[in-house]
Amino acid sequence: MHTLVVLACLGWAALFSPGAASAATPARPNVLLLLADDMGWGDLQCHGNDKISTPALDRIRAQSVELDHFYVSPSCSPTRSSLLSGRHHLRLRVLSTSDGLEVMHGDETTLAEALKAGGYATGCFGKWHNGSNPPSTARGQGFDEFLGFSGGFFSNYFDPTLEHNGAATPTRGFITDVLTDGALRFIEQHSTRPFFCYVPFNACHSPMQAPDALFEKYSVLGFSPKDAAIYAMIENLDQNIGRLLEKIDSLGIAENTIVLFASDNGPASARFNGGMRGQKGSLFEGGQRVPCFIRWPGKLTAGRRVTEIAQHIDILPTLLDLAGLPAPNARPLDGLSLVSLLKGTATAWPPRTLFEIRGAGGKNGTVLPVFPGTARTPTHRWVHDGQKALLFDLRNDPGETHNIAENAPELAAQIQADYLAWFRSATAETHGQIQRFPICLTEGTTLFIPESDRSGGARLFGRGWDYDWAVFPKPGLSLLWNLEVPVAGRYELSALHTARTLGGQIMARVGSNQTSVKITAVVDPPVIPRPERIPRWEVPEKVFAPLPIGILEIPRGAQRLELTADPGTEIQGLTLKRLQ
Repeated sequence: MHTLVVLACLGWAALFSPGAASAATPARPNVLLLLADDMGWGDLQCHGNDKISTPALDRIRAQSVELDHFYVSPSCSPTRSSLLSGRHHLRLRVLSTSDGLEVMHGDETTLAEALKAGGYATGCFGKWHNGSNPPSTARGQGFDEFLGFSGGFFSNYFDPTLEHNGAATPTRGFITDVLTDGALRFIEQHSTRPFFCYVPFNACHSPMQAPDALFEKYSVLGFSPKDAAIYAMIENLDQNIGRLLEKIDSLGIAENTIVLFASDNGPASARFNGGMRGQKGSLFEGGQRVPCFIRWPGKLTAGRRVTEIAQHIDILPTLLDLAGLPAPNARPLDGLSLVSLLKGTATAWPPRTLFEIRGAGGKNGTVLPVFPGTARTPTHRWVHDGQKALLFDLRNDPGETHNIAENAPELAAQIQADYLAWFRSATAETHGQIQRFPICLTEGTTLFIPESDRSGGARLFGRGWDYDWAVFPKPGLSLLWNLEVPVAGRYELSALHTARTLGGQIMARVGSNQTSVKITAVVDPPVIPRPERIPRWEVPEKVFAPLPIGILEIPRGAQRLELTADPGTEIQGLTLKRLQ
């Protein structure tokens, strides 16, 4: 078993820099990091979209240094892990957005842990999406306070029941407003000491739910219900960012607060995006180039545009450099500090190539396909879709309409060689390793394991996202979970289930130890109605009933947990409670 897994379960943040949690230094700047979800480069009025109203973000841009060519991953979790760690998500084994491949392992040092070691108060308010259980939660990764949700999306944006420091907490209002309220309280509470306030909003990610007045505004303008909901969520997001800026101003701390805004990937629909090709999930410019503004009044020149390419991996070293704190040295960073570019003092910025991969990870993450992948040089984008390579000269063809790979074979071959060398380096330590679910529980504590690895044959109802469940159309099918168990013990297991027939059985097994339960009651809950503007493409939501299965002895180390269920049963996941 990995020693690092044990360290992470014990609390990696405490081991990051022994004795380094120095007294708060007033001169250190506050950091307000704002991250939109599925918001594209073109979803801003200041970027030429005359159909939307974004005055707060337009104001930030005017007062900021803009990273004009800033790139992220094509989807949520990979971007978030790279942004918080300064390391490429492929190195972190954050390979996708579900099935356990979205989990950033607790032995990675995050921006929150580094700032906390430097005396900062740390809070996260929004969508985490890098692990739902210790040690990979927001609180396990360096945040003193967390209000939000840990999965890829939230089912209901109105009066949501969110997690607040581990406890389910009912709230009132639209979710973006609620998250902002939490961030405002945090900023006010910590305004006299350095704080790091990370607000990863879930707007404008589906499901398509939006405040009535704003939805009607964009509907009247002629937008489809989907785009009207998206633009309504973006305008509401902008209003809430305006509230955060007003709070900073009213507290008199604007000149000592770094505000950074970005998005986690390109737009999740075909809408205005500055003429770029592709959208969320794409390896072309439109899927990865997003807005990025960095404001620090009096320290960074308002209106400066940085044209050099930059990436999410650069955020951690840049913010730590601006804060005057050292970068973590437990593992090498992939990102660079951009401070000299932000301040205009760089005399010779070295040319670099940025790499990205999409949909990496086979079963359990043991097989990592080399392609599809892409490389962005200062002048070109190279894309390999798994069948052939494409090359675009972005100086003359920003819309990526003319493939010049055959006309520039030497350049295409060199970029491909660079990509393959990067891939080998990024996977050197993890290639072929099974992705394991860490069971980091103290006595009396509980965690939830969602349905994930379906190699046992159970069929998924949905797309593998949050709230999905597994069905068992015939006998002999199972769900399998690969576990990493730091401490052997007795665990009480319960299944979140529905059952339309009586007499069936659910059984759980680890090695030769097993326990089972007979189904003695019909459980067939209705789908929960939600205020959708269009039919959701995510799975519908319903309440699954807990059913105690029994107690299992689970040894220490790498284990495999298997769950079987008879036809007529649906399983959303398991809860494990450590007894001793």
